[in-house]
Order: sequence, then C-alpha cells, then structure tokens
Amino acid sequence: MEKINNLFDQEITKTVDAYPSIFSKDDVCNLLSSLRTQVLTEVSELKPTGSTYDVNAINRAVADIIDNIDFYEYIYSEPELCCSYGSSFTLELNNSFDAHQFSRQMETELTDYFNDLDKK
Repeated sequence: MEKINNLFDQEITKTVDAYPSIFSKDDVCNLLSSLRTQVLTEVSELKPTGSTYDVNAINRAVADIIDNIDFYEYIYSEPELCCSYGSSFTLELNNSFDAHQFSRQMETELTDYFNDLDKK
C-alpha cells in the first residue's frame, strides 16, 4: 500500500512542479491513465496474506480445548419433588445447557490458544 501511496504522491509532485500552470484535459487524462497503469501493476504484484494456521492445526486446537472443558459448568439442573397418590414421590430433574456461555468460553479459549502459539 505504501508503494501505491508513493505513486500518487509522485504524480501530485509532477503536477505541482510542472512548468505550465494550467493543464489541458488531455494532460489530466494522460496523468490519470499513467497512474492507473502504475497502480494496477503494483496491485497485481501484491501477494495475499494467508492464514498461518491450516485446517489440521485448528481442528487440533478445538479438540484439545474440548477435552479440557468442564461441561458440568454449563449444565444447570433444577430438581423438582412431586407428590403422587398415596405415599409415592417422584423426582424430576429439569436440565438445561447454557450454550451462550459455552460459546463465549470456546471463543476465548481459541483466541488464547492461538495467541500462545504465536508467542512461541
């Protein structure tokens, strides 16, 4: 990106330092055409920055984190004692899983995992 900015700066400097103070339409079109060619050349030479982690590294990270998570922390049970006829009772357990907190914890753990790998 710095090279592209420099190209624009060079063209601006050429325009400011030019002997004639008024440019014709053709002069401006020629400047823009030249600048477009230079910018397109620079952009075509830019290489995309890819991820440093492959799919296997991400899968290993997720498997490692899941192996070490305490799932009971996200499970909530509400026992309910119910009376029936006579002297019988039933115990009902209403369980729920807090998926929102689990997702937040997974995201935090993955971020920390890869930040630690980058520090090594």
